[in-house]
Amino acid sequence: MRRSFSRAAALAAGTAVMLINGVIYAWSIYSTPFGGAFGWTSAELGLCFTVMLGCFCLGGVLGGAVAERRGVGFSIPAGGALGCAGYLLCMLLGEGRLWLLYAAFAAAGLGVGMVYNGVISAVVPRFADKKGFASGVLLMGFGASTLVLGTLAAQLIESPAFGWRPTYAATGALIFLSAVIGRFFVLPPEGGERREAAPKAGLGTVQMLKTARFWVFFALALIGTGFGSGLIAHASYIFTEGGVPQRLAAVAVGLVSVMNGLGRIAFGALHDRFGFRVSLTADALLYIACGVTAALCVSGGVSVPLIAAMMLIGACYGAVPTISASVAQEFFGERHYGQNLSVLNLNILVGAFASTIAGGIQTAAGSYSGAIWLFTGLELVSLALVFVLMRVVKSSAPASPEA
Repeated sequence: MRRSFSRAAALAAGTAVMLINGVIYAWSIYSTPFGGAFGWTSAELGLCFTVMLGCFCLGGVLGGAVAERRGVGFSIPAGGALGCAGYLLCMLLGEGRLWLLYAAFAAAGLGVGMVYNGVISAVVPRFADKKGFASGVLLMGFGASTLVLGTLAAQLIESPAFGWRPTYAATGALIFLSAVIGRFFVLPPEGGERREAAPKAGLGTVQMLKTARFWVFFALALIGTGFGSGLIAHASYIFTEGGVPQRLAAVAVGLVSVMNGLGRIAFGALHDRFGFRVSLTADALLYIACGVTAALCVSGGVSVPLIAAMMLIGACYGAVPTISASVAQEFFGERHYGQNLSVLNLNILVGAFASTIAGGIQTAAGSYSGAIWLFTGLELVSLALVFVLMRVVKSSAPASPEA
C-alpha cells in the first residue's frame, strides 16, 4: 500500500507543482532572445503564445480523459514529461525553424494543461469544506510563477554565463521533476478517505453539456475572463496612457499580478463562506465599478485611482478560475470532476482573444478607454447572468447522474 499524505501536505505540494508549471505563462520573458537571434517578428511570437494557450486548454481536456482511464497518478507525470519535452525541443531552434517553436510550445502547453488538471482534480475534492480556498491557493501558485520564476528566468537568459538554451533546459527539467515527485504528495488516500466529499456519482461531460447551468456559467465566466485578460495584457500601455510615470507603471504591473494571486484566495474564501451567488455577484459588481473608474481615469489622465482600479481588476480576474474549480464539483458532482472542469475551463481559450480586441480598439481609436467601456458593458450582462444562474439552479435539477 502506498503512503498517503494529509490534505494540507497535498495542498502545499500541489501549490509548488503549480508554481513551477505556471512558468509557461512567462512567455514575454522566455521569448525575448528570439527576435534578435532569429529575426522573428512580434506577430510571429505572439501567435506562438496563442498556440500554447490553445494547447494548454486542450491539454486539460486530454488530462481529464487520461485520468478517467489511468488516474491522476499517471496523467500528472505524463503531462510533466510532455511539458519537459516541449522546452527541450526549443534548444534545437534556429533560423528558419519557426515551425519548431510552435510545435515545441504546443507540446509544452498540452503537458502543462495535463498537470494543471491533474493537480486540481486530486487536491480540491479533498477539501469538501473549503473547495474555494483550496483551488484559490493552487491557482495563486500557478499565477505567481511569472513573478517568481519568470524574474529568475529573465536574469538567467540575460546572463552571459548561462543564456537562454540552458534556461530552457532547466525549466523543462523542473517541470518534469515537479510532476514526478509532486504526484506522490497530491494523490488522495487509498480507499477514498475524503471528508464530506461529494458523492462519487456525477454527471458525465455529455450530460453536463445538456444542462442550462453549464452554459449560463460558461457565458459569465467567458465575460469575466475576457475582461481580465483583455486589460491585463495591455496593463503597461493603459498605465502610460493614464499618465502613470514609466517606473511606477512597471511596479504597478507587478502589483496587478500580485492582486491577481490574492484575488484567487479571497474570492475562494468568499465562495466557501457564502456560495456562488455571493462570490459571482461580488466579482461582477467589483469588475463594473473598477471598469468605470479605469475608463474615466484613462480619459482624464488620473493615475492613482487608475492603478487602484487595475489592481482590483486583477483580483477579479483571479476569481474566475477559482470559482470555476469549485462550481464544477458543486454543479456536476465528483465522479467526472477533472474532465468536466477541463471543458469548463475552455472559456480561457475563447477569452484570450479579448486582448486582440482591446488592441484593435486602441489602434483604431488611439485610446484604451473604448475597450474598457466595452468590457464593462459586457460585465453588466454577466451580472444579469448571475441572477439567471440562480434561477436555473433553484428551479432545475441536473441531469440524472451516472451511477
